[in-house]
Amino acid sequence: MATHASRDTTTGNKKELELEVFLNENYSGNVYPQAVVGKQFTTNKDHIVDILIGGDAYKKTKKAKRWTSKHKGGKLVSLKRQGVGGTAEEKIDFECNKLQDAIDKYGYECGIIVLCGHDGWTLKEYFLSDNFKHSDSPDVTIITEETFRGQYK
Repeated sequence: MATHASRDTTTGNKKELELEVFLNENYSGNVYPQAVVGKQFTTNKDHIVDILIGGDAYKKTKKAKRWTSKHKGGKLVSLKRQGVGGTAEEKIDFECNKLQDAIDKYGYECGIIVLCGHDGWTLKEYFLSDNFKHSDSPDVTIITEETFRGQYK
């Protein structure tokens, strides 16, 4: 049986916190990190986005770790950071599908996948180009962190 070393996800967590702070300082609407925005597809598994911008959410208890969306609009933001070739890139297509599913079921405004950082990406320009248009996800856009920050400054 093969064993796998645990991977370091702290850089992703740092980026989430960094962009959350940026939004709170620059965006006048609601910012909800780690928000449950519904169920994934036909499963009973929670769909958690890195950030819900706008809309309305609440915490089920004072000690709750995550926000829960009230499904009253907002933008779904998924942050992807590529540290090692292949890991985040392999998830982009599925992330498009997940975000579009939540938009269709719960009425969110749109989905945004933010490609963070410059290292490790081999397909970044492809995902940002017109060559990668996910026809099943018309309400999901893929942008760079720089573009994202420019939209909310």
